[in-house]
Amino acid sequence: AQTVKGNAGANKIDGGGGADTLTGGRGSDVFVFSTALGDGNVDRITDFNKAQDKIHLDHSIFAGLDQGGLSSDAFFAGKTAHDSSDHIIYNSSTGALSFDSDGVGGANQIHFASLSPHLSITASSFLVT
Repeated sequence: AQTVKGNAGANKIDGGGGADTLTGGRGSDVFVFSTALGDGNVDRITDFNKAQDKIHLDHSIFAGLDQGGLSSDAFFAGKTAHDSSDHIIYNSSTGALSFDSDGVGGANQIHFASLSPHLSITASSFLVT
């Protein structure tokens, strides 16, 4: 596990593998998720600012998501997916950010990051690269 801190500029932060603590600082920051998902690879973003920060998801890890801006249909704020198009799930009560490869199908959602709870984030906070 690492602690990675940005500065007042625009930072691009990728914690890599492991359960890391990521802090962007004051600029417009990008938090990158580009390593295999799993229980031991859940990063905590301490200061995500929905007005200026972005989360980049590697399309080879987040299979099934189209590259570019995340579709509003692919994002859901709630405890679990509510339909088959929901792939990125933000639990606003806990701050957990999860990936569900098939929405409400048989695959389990995988927790990959933790944000502060009660953020009003939307699909526009994400870019699939």
